Amino acid sequence: MNNAEKLIEFIGNCPEAAFGAKYICKEFDDYGFERLEENRDFKLKRGGAYYVVKNASCVVAFTVGQNIKSPEFKIAAAHLDSPAFRIKKSPTIIDRGYVKLNTESYGGVVPSSWFDRPLSFAGRIIVSDENPLKPTEIYMDFKRPMLTIPSLAPHFGKRKNETDFQKDTLPVCGILGEGKAFDFEKYIAKEARVNSGNILDYDFTVYNCEKGSQTGLEKDFVSAPRLDDLLMVYCIMEGFKKERSREYISMAIFTDHEEVGSLSSEGAKSVFIRDCLKRISGALDFSEEDFYKGTADSIGLSADLSHAYHPNYGEKYDITSFPVLNGGIVLKHAASKSYSTELYAGAAFVDVCRDAGVKVQHFYNRSGIKGGSTIGAALSASLGIPFTDMGLSVLGMHSARELCGSEDIESGVKLFKSFYGL
Repeated sequence: MNNAEKLIEFIGNCPEAAFGAKYICKEFDDYGFERLEENRDFKLKRGGAYYVVKNASCVVAFTVGQNIKSPEFKIAAAHLDSPAFRIKKSPTIIDRGYVKLNTESYGGVVPSSWFDRPLSFAGRIIVSDENPLKPTEIYMDFKRPMLTIPSLAPHFGKRKNETDFQKDTLPVCGILGEGKAFDFEKYIAKEARVNSGNILDYDFTVYNCEKGSQTGLEKDFVSAPRLDDLLMVYCIMEGFKKERSREYISMAIFTDHEEVGSLSSEGAKSVFIRDCLKRISGALDFSEEDFYKGTADSIGLSADLSHAYHPNYGEKYDITSFPVLNGGIVLKHAASKSYSTELYAGAAFVDVCRDAGVKVQHFYNRSGIKGGSTIGAALSASLGIPFTDMGLSVLGMHSARELCGSEDIESGVKLFKSFYGL
């Protein structure tokens, strides 16, 4: 399979952040990485490969160079979550026999893109066990189309531009016959083969279960759900899992909750990531002073998608710096520091791209438009390591189905293989 096909398969296995983390951990296991536990000592050796998981949806993986002389880190980071809908507790709604589920939006969803699509849901349930402080966690992915958010036909008159998320985007999952009943908690208990009374809590994400596809005259593009940010997660993984730097501690960091601000124990603003760096340094017998000197010579990449130039809305873009699909790697800039790129590290990154033989594009928001942000600024501030904001460009960002360039996927994989091999 080429990288476009492998990306589509990867996305299909990652319906939401915890499933993405679980799939990534399986990849690391297959490549000989050792899993570390947060509540146990980190026992490391030079030449080793390791990973640790925080709260099921944040993964920090690293390899230790055989010849490292100080704790210098080479980091690439991306996020596992995507805009979607989350199912609330006690969500069952019966209206004229229709069964609906009460949901809330997560992140900046484009609501119209979710209408009339085949949707499913995935997540985890927590079930009571013998020890009240150690309940059992069960992963559930229904995979098949089960939900639909029906749009309102235009015959009923023009609707307001704004969406009422409490009313307009509730998915329908069935219709009840005479004398029939439905309860969501009892349904998931039956599917999980547990007693409904033993379910303590659950966290389910509604997701677009349509498979991605290559499209365009010459398969120029990939159309798929959750490209933001699983495209960059995939590229980092492909570059990281095989390459081994001998002079650095190489890291791949995959966080959760970027779409809602990263302020959680598994988000980019958590102390967990800095604690991991400190524990790695200490486990390799470096002093605290060595750690601070090592981080001063470290480098980081915040890998997230960028807006590609939209041929129907050219007036929304900067007049000189606008990336296009299949135009190569995107380096992102913002005077507001919503993107973390600074002069020296950004210039070094351009040289890394040249060394890898990939093209570089630059992105600025059009002046007067605020634009988005990434995990780069949070990581740069908390770790004291310069992070460069980069990524690949996409059309339809935050839609239920986004569009990227097939050639760009190859460029992304090529870049990270080169980056981690340095």
